[in-house]
Amino acid sequence: MPPAAPRGRDTTDRADDGRGPGYGDNGEREARAAGGGAAGQLLDDAERDRLGQRLHHVLATFVDAPRDSVAEAAEVLAEVEQQLIASLRDRRAALRAGWQENGDPDGPGPDTEQLRLTLRTYREVTERLLRA
Repeated sequence: MPPAAPRGRDTTDRADDGRGPGYGDNGEREARAAGGGAAGQLLDDAERDRLGQRLHHVLATFVDAPRDSVAEAAEVLAEVEQQLIASLRDRRAALRAGWQENGDPDGPGPDTEQLRLTLRTYREVTERLLRA
């Protein structure tokens, strides 16, 4: 039996083109405002697949080695936790850099559209975490 999709992810998390939120009519500008990617995707596909395969292996070996399976499941969860925390820190730093004046008090600062897109991404990431 294949592992379940990560909690909070489903087919509604992706736009029609499969790239997810943040890639609409304002695609590239919106992605930059979002800190480099879709608000809902905190781990890239390859990493999610790798961790999912590890979890599937844990489930498949439980009958033969229950204690080892549980220990490995704990390791998988710890790795997911570390990667999610790092991803959230990176996302938050990218968002902050996009709307703060980057150390130049005389600089023009972001326009209202950039601020709107950044606020939307903050909202999407926060709501996603609250649903988890």
